[in-house]
Amino acid sequence: MRLKPGDRVRHPDCNLDGKVIDIQSNPACLLRTLVVTWENGETEEWSELEFGPIED
Repeated sequence: MRLKPGDRVRHPDCNLDGKVIDIQSNPACLLRTLVVTWENGETEEWSELEFGPIED
């Protein structure tokens, strides 16, 4: 499944749900960064290496 802004996701390390607000690409390393606002109000950026594949 390909993630896109507006999709709901679950935190990979704890029991939080969040909403994808942006997906940024880095052409230098071909990795993408997922920007998520979690239900507790925190906003985080996760690379594909930390979060897992953004696109299957």
